[in-house]
Amino acid sequence: MLNIRRIEISFAVLAVAVAWLCLAAGCVRAAGAGMAFRRGIGVAHVMAWAAIEPGSSQKFVFPPFSDVSDAQVAAELQAIRRTGFDFVRLAVDPGPFLQFQGTRRDFLDHILIDRVKLILASGLSVIVDFHPSDMQPDYTAQVLTAGVTAPVFQAYLQLLERTAGLLDALHSDKVALELMNEPPLRPSAWQPMLDAAYAAARGRSARLTLVIEGGNEASMAALMAMRIAAFANDPAVLFSFHYYEPYQFTHQGASWNPARYLADVPYPARARPLDDSLTATAALIAASDLSQLRKSLAYQDAQARLEAYRASAFGPDTITQDFARVADWGRAQGIPSDRILLGEFGARETPLQLSGVRAAERAQWFQDVSGAAEANGFGWAVWAYRGGGGFALTESGAANDIEPRIAAALGLRVDTARGAEAIPASRAPRRRP
Repeated sequence: MLNIRRIEISFAVLAVAVAWLCLAAGCVRAAGAGMAFRRGIGVAHVMAWAAIEPGSSQKFVFPPFSDVSDAQVAAELQAIRRTGFDFVRLAVDPGPFLQFQGTRRDFLDHILIDRVKLILASGLSVIVDFHPSDMQPDYTAQVLTAGVTAPVFQAYLQLLERTAGLLDALHSDKVALELMNEPPLRPSAWQPMLDAAYAAARGRSARLTLVIEGGNEASMAALMAMRIAAFANDPAVLFSFHYYEPYQFTHQGASWNPARYLADVPYPARARPLDDSLTATAALIAASDLSQLRKSLAYQDAQARLEAYRASAFGPDTITQDFARVADWGRAQGIPSDRILLGEFGARETPLQLSGVRAAERAQWFQDVSGAAEANGFGWAVWAYRGGGGFALTESGAANDIEPRIAAALGLRVDTARGAEAIPASRAPRRRP
């Protein structure tokens, strides 16, 4: 226990030293790093969720990430740029980079850098987001964060160091490295690993923009619980948090979430009668393959969640207050607002939300969240362009264009609108006083 404590202290000291060296070495050139990352979108279908070979070997298919051609990516990037986004948050599965060795490992670097260059050539900035997936059990977020001294985390540090050097070689202030998407640990447990990850990346680049987030899957509370002494004076660090509140609305029907059996949930919480949600939820549970007993228990659980949501009166004011707390934290820490990033937010689209008032409610949530971020001077990245378990913002699996209603809600360009009730294509800029 004492040895582990000494390791944690040494990493903290190293991180502080690296931050000062960063300043001395010219990291100040990255001041205002957040200005390259104002309105972005997560792209997960290109380099996340690498495929596994059939059978029990648990080996990644080689070459990974070959399902999407450069031509397809280029066309998609043009659509993203045309809509008005200025950056892409490129989700990258770290598993293949940790499993493959030798020439195969070198080849992965070429794939990554070629994709980064393709994004830059499209006129977009890019955050390379190491995004652990659940596809391969040896490289899940839980396994990778086993502890500072765990061999798999030490290998992950080497990956960060190597990638930071590759990205630094591009000499672009439009490139950033996100150290890990949604660390699953409590903030105090993640902190020594975060310190080590920061030091590893800074060991290869004094100027590359780094994106860091707290534990608890990048929650707002975890961001504000972060010990930032090692990072606060590094102008090339962006502080990120994710926002999916209220989960009853954003994750309704998601099989992996406690909202799995919720349906027809409104936004704001009291926008429509509770009976709308209870009736649709009961129908969803009745159509499931659960036993009768489990159906009864599922409905009781769902009812309690829906009633708690309604009682919360969640609405635009709640979002405004949440983001104001983050802004207040930033000011108290001396962090400029443009170094705070709403790194991920989104809401699943359900069959009931394809048109009418329910589609308008979903669009309103996007407008309220992105608007609150901009009002406080934060950059943002919506989730996600394509795929993503119902979170996709493309109009269909084949089309490249963002759904016009959501593009408008985000304050982006809309060439066409789906339905007369679509939200206007522009909105007045809002700033918190």
